[in-house]
Amino acid sequence: MGANPVVYGEAYGFNPKTLLIYGHYDVQPPEPLEEWKTPPFEAAEAEHERIVARGASDSKGNVKAIESYKALNFDLPLNLKVIFEGEEEIGSPNLPKYIETYRGRLKADAAIYFDGGLDYKGRPGISLGLKGILYVEFRCKTAKTDGHSSLAPLIENPAWKLINALKSLKNEGGRILIEGWYDDVKVPTEEDISLLEEINEEDHKRSIEELKRHFAVEDLLGNVEGLEAIKKLLFEPTCNIAGLCSGYTGPSSKTVLPSEAYAKIDFRLVYDQNPGKLFEKLKVHMKIRGFRDIEIKLLGSLEPSKTPTSAPIAKAVKMAAEKTYGVKPQAAPMSSGSGPDYVFTKRLGVHSVWTGCAPIFSNAHAPNEFITKKTFLDGIVYASLIMENSHRCESPFSAGELRVKTRFNTLGGSSST
Repeated sequence: MGANPVVYGEAYGFNPKTLLIYGHYDVQPPEPLEEWKTPPFEAAEAEHERIVARGASDSKGNVKAIESYKALNFDLPLNLKVIFEGEEEIGSPNLPKYIETYRGRLKADAAIYFDGGLDYKGRPGISLGLKGILYVEFRCKTAKTDGHSSLAPLIENPAWKLINALKSLKNEGGRILIEGWYDDVKVPTEEDISLLEEINEEDHKRSIEELKRHFAVEDLLGNVEGLEAIKKLLFEPTCNIAGLCSGYTGPSSKTVLPSEAYAKIDFRLVYDQNPGKLFEKLKVHMKIRGFRDIEIKLLGSLEPSKTPTSAPIAKAVKMAAEKTYGVKPQAAPMSSGSGPDYVFTKRLGVHSVWTGCAPIFSNAHAPNEFITKKTFLDGIVYASLIMENSHRCESPFSAGELRVKTRFNTLGGSSST
């Protein structure tokens, strides 16, 4: 398929129920390299018991926790299937094809998306859904080559045109202005709000304060705080300029009329928005607003996902979290992030929970990414207890002679792990 391999493995336990675990082995590019204190692809020990490397927390630390559990030859209480892909960081473009092709082999009773981390109290994040994403690039070209800036009265500047196009996408309050963008948005259910309200208001405030402290910002957009900030984070679609470039940006000065400008924009989507439909609405919007000559390129997309709070796998994960970390976990109805969770909830039709063991603010996607030794070891225990609790929550325990047989191979792709 011209794609990175999807690594698949099976291990059989004494219970007929099956848990599917998802992870990914690809990572983000390491740039800017000059900000790394150690080589990004050579794991190094650092202060505070940290292991620093690209992918340490996202998601090789999570993957290794599961692998270590298996290496200890523990008896499995249920059947286990694992699927690790190599394209998560670019939007999992080929994963739906794999899922469809190997649907029979991937049949399971529930799924775990093991790619998350801990909160400020050291509790694992537990999300029963993920936002979708639509990632695009705008490219505007108005001349064959850059020119002298004195020609600005005569030749259109692509940067200004691109800026005006970007400004048409949302207002100052953050509401997206693309026609029909909110048509399929599902308002949070009473169950969703109740789940958030179970969390102590002080915890909501502390989470937001930690976020502001980490990023050194005084106020959030709309001056929201506490629970209202969390609701905005989880339940609202977003329009974000991820990158913007045009003209001369080097040292010193250079007066130039650029010939080209481009921007990368990501839209986070809530349930039940569809990225394919929204991409078409975006293209119509650009034509109506007079930006027909701005090229729009689709870079990637993911559908949002959702699992009900009453799902047995949600109960199993919460039980495992409390036993591992010694504190009552706080599950959220959604995550503000995105991932290919929908292939399990919508394509395979199983309930899925997103969680993980990476430390908070671990510099994922940034220089000096890390995981600590403690969070790594706790993750091994956490992963094992999720498996243990899953069979108890999904069906009564049935005694029987354990038969453990493992098989690892690749599904498609051009090489094996």
